[in-house]
Amino acid sequence: MDQIKMYMEEKLITVKPEATITEAAKLMTENKVGALLVKDDSKCLGIITEVDMTHRVLALEVDPKTTKVASVMSQSLITLDCEETMLDAFKLMRRNNVRHLAITEAKKVVGMLSIKDFANYYNAQFGNQE
Repeated sequence: MDQIKMYMEEKLITVKPEATITEAAKLMTENKVGALLVKDDSKCLGIITEVDMTHRVLALEVDPKTTKVASVMSQSLITLDCEETMLDAFKLMRRNNVRHLAITEAKKVVGMLSIKDFANYYNAQFGNQE
C-alpha cells in the first residue's frame, strides 16, 4: 500500500493565532489551500479550515476583519505518521470527520494531507485504466 509521504503536501502554510480571519482567508486563497496550521513561533497550536470559517464566522455573521484565528481554529490537531498508508489516512479522516491531517515524521509536522490529495492518489492508482 502507498505511503502518505508520496502524496502529502510538504509545503506547510502557517498563520499566527492573532491573525484575523480575513488575513487567514487571503493566505488560503493565495496558496490555493483549504487549511492552515496555526503556529506561534515553532509550536503548532491547531488548524483553521474553510469549514471552520464557514461554520464559526460566516454562518454566525461574525466580523472576519476583527475575529482572530485563535477564537475559530480547531485546537485538536489530528496527526498521522508519513510512513502510514493512504488507507490509514482515509480511515482516520473518516472516523474523525475531517478533511485535513497534519502529517508527522519523528513527531514533527512535516506536511499536510487533504481530501483533494486522495484525487491525486486515485488518479495515480487507477487513472490509466481505460
